[in-house]
Amino acid sequence: MKYLKITALALAMAMSACKSKPKVIVEETAEKKDMSATGTANPAASTSSASSDMHQVTAVEILEAERYTYLKVKEGVNTFWIATAKFDAKVGNEYFYMGGLLKTDFESLEHKKVFDKIYLVSEIIDAAAHPGSNGGMVNTPPADMNFKESKNVAGAIKLSELIAQKNKYSGKQVTVSGEVVKANYGIMGKNWYHIQDGTKSSGKNCDFTITSAENLPMGAKVGFVGKLVLNKDFGSGYKYDILMEDAKLK
Repeated sequence: MKYLKITALALAMAMSACKSKPKVIVEETAEKKDMSATGTANPAASTSSASSDMHQVTAVEILEAERYTYLKVKEGVNTFWIATAKFDAKVGNEYFYMGGLLKTDFESLEHKKVFDKIYLVSEIIDAAAHPGSNGGMVNTPPADMNFKESKNVAGAIKLSELIAQKNKYSGKQVTVSGEVVKANYGIMGKNWYHIQDGTKSSGKNCDFTITSAENLPMGAKVGFVGKLVLNKDFGSGYKYDILMEDAKLK
């Protein structure tokens, strides 16, 4: 499998400039190897935290720099820019990546362009080379959507409790319920769903990831039963602190 890998922090450091100016990508010289000289003691301080979401995108525009590749990508109805270490990207190709560090007012001197918003991506994989992708990825819901909504699911554990006490439930069959707020189909031979049930953790809506063979649309309110797995690593940067695998509808 061919994929590109560089640490997100190193990428962020190599692409940082002082806080009072747009973030600038410059060639690394002897004078600039110590990134603290740019005036940013902590380069990640002006960068949003990386999320653990899996993204599937299509490249619609590419800008090459000496050491970096900028890709304008489309994910669903959203279009945005990402940047990663230089690789042979192609317009029209589909890619997978995890997370991404958000930067704003980010300037490329080579292209004399300021990106209002751009994500620094540590690992990006061509969909055709990804295991389980069958030469590409499914970006649209399957036609077969035979399911029954279940708004009140007996025995369902609140997501806030599941996340707070994940060690208690690790390795066990559990039942959860909620609304499908994100759906990625046909990745590594599975459908990937994010559900929310209205409970919160640290002031934010609990968001729980589930893999399943069930075909569900966005907005479906359903119950799942499956095995809770912690610290799951699929390789190529696809890591989850908490995950329900191979879930079935309740």
